[in-house]
Amino acid sequence: MNENPSCRIYLFRHGETANSKEVCFNGHFDVGLSANGENQFKEWAQALKDEPFKAIYSSDLKRTQNSARLLGEPQGLKPVTYPELRELCFGDWEGLSISEVEKRYPNQLEERMKNIEAFQVNGGETFRQLQERVVPRFEKIIAQHPNEQIALVCHGGVNRVILSHLLEIPIKRIFRVKQEYAALNIIQYYGDEPVVELVGGVPENVMTAPKDKKIAIQ
Repeated sequence: MNENPSCRIYLFRHGETANSKEVCFNGHFDVGLSANGENQFKEWAQALKDEPFKAIYSSDLKRTQNSARLLGEPQGLKPVTYPELRELCFGDWEGLSISEVEKRYPNQLEERMKNIEAFQVNGGETFRQLQERVVPRFEKIIAQHPNEQIALVCHGGVNRVILSHLLEIPIKRIFRVKQEYAALNIIQYYGDEPVVELVGGVPENVMTAPKDKKIAIQ
């Protein structure tokens, strides 16, 4: 392995959404953050205010843009947005809760969990299609930042397909990667070789950890 560190990426999931009281298939549905979601990224911004971020990227949906905006405020960084970083498109399920999907489309949720890799809602995407959309944009972004540190604020599905691609995990196993609201993943490249240093970190870990043990941030 190349021992010289190159691009370092802080990959976040957006904060809690305004409709988070019931699990929803938001996908491209443009829901905003809850008050708690905003606070989660205010905490991240405070915890990481001294990090040498060169740029912050997000999808063009409100929940990621607003999270990225809050993260970048202490350093005067405004997010650069790309539609390719949007969440999986859920087609007919867009914006619906699990209970609504079960009522309107009986048995489809069960079918989805049996065939995560290929299942496709009418008008939506498969996880394979999501990965084929996201990974090329991700690679173009990191290519712009050799030997620099950047942040990306994306979505649960987006983060999972990025991490599964880097770790060579089959798409059918992506839900083994936990991504809560405001979760942080840290990826350090050594030349072209990525090392995933952290998966699913939360603000509380950073704020309460001893200064010499800041979850691999240094």
